[in-house]
Amino acid sequence: MKTLDSFIPQHEKLLCLDSDGTVIDAMNVKHNRCHGLSFIEEWNLSEHAEEVQKIWNDINLYEKSRGVNRFLALNEMLTRMEGRFLHTDPDQLNGYRAWMEQGDLSNKSLAAEIERTHNPLLEKAMQWSLSLNGKIAALTPADKPPFDNVREALEDAQTKVDLAVISSSNLAAITEEWNAYDLLQYLSVMTSQEIGTKDACIARMLEKGYRKDHVLMIGDAYPDVQAAESNGVWYYPILTRHESESWELLRTTYLPLFLAGRYGEVQQELVDRFLENFSTNRAE
Repeated sequence: MKTLDSFIPQHEKLLCLDSDGTVIDAMNVKHNRCHGLSFIEEWNLSEHAEEVQKIWNDINLYEKSRGVNRFLALNEMLTRMEGRFLHTDPDQLNGYRAWMEQGDLSNKSLAAEIERTHNPLLEKAMQWSLSLNGKIAALTPADKPPFDNVREALEDAQTKVDLAVISSSNLAAITEEWNAYDLLQYLSVMTSQEIGTKDACIARMLEKGYRKDHVLMIGDAYPDVQAAESNGVWYYPILTRHESESWELLRTTYLPLFLAGRYGEVQQELVDRFLENFSTNRAE
C-alpha cells in the first residue's frame, strides 16, 4: 500500500471507502459504550440510561445526522433532553452554541473558549469529550470487526479497481483496525484526517488522473454523500442495520454496473434508498 504522494493508479477506476461504520463495525460500539455512556455519566442520567441511550443512538446512528461532529450531536442531545430529563441554563447553552458557530469543533478550541468564558456547560462538554476519548482508546480490534461480506467484496474488487480509504478518522486508528483483520492487503492507498477532509481527499485522488465518472465513494453517512457530490463522483450507500446485505449487493450487482459504465442508471435510486433507510430506522 502506497502513501498518497507516492501512489500511482494501476486501474482506470477507483473505489473510495469510508472506514468507520462502512467497512469496520465501529460506530455501534463507539456510540453505545463510549459517546452515549459518557453522556449518561457526565449528566447523571443513569436512572434513565436506556431511554437516553436510545435518543443518542437515533441522532448518531439511525437518523440523517449519523456521522455528525460530536459537539453538534451534543447540542442536539441537550435540545431533546430539555424539559424531559434535563434543565440546562439558557445562558450557558447560548454560550455553547455561540462557540459552535465559530466552526472549529475540537477539544483544543473548546479549551480556549473555556479559558475565555468559564462557562460551566463548556466545562461539562470537555469532561464528556475527554471521557469518551478514553473509552474509545480502551476498545480493542475485537470490539470493532469488519462487517460480513466486506472481505469478499474487497477481494473481488482489487483485481479490477484501485481501492482507497477516505476517512475522517486518524491514520493510526484506521491502520490498526484494518491490519487486525488482514484487510490492508486489499488497499492501494489510505487517506485520513491528517491529510484533510473527505472532500479534499477525494479531490486529491482525482488529481491522480481518474475521470470523475470512474470514481465511486462508498459510505454509511450523509457526509459521504456530500463528499461524493461535491467532487462530482458516484456514491454507494452502506445502509445502517443492513450493512452485510449492502456489501453483498455491491459485489454481485452494483460493482458490475460501475465497471460497465452504467452506474448512472441506479445512482438516484440508491441515494433515495439511503435517505429512506434513515426514516425507516427512526420509526423503529
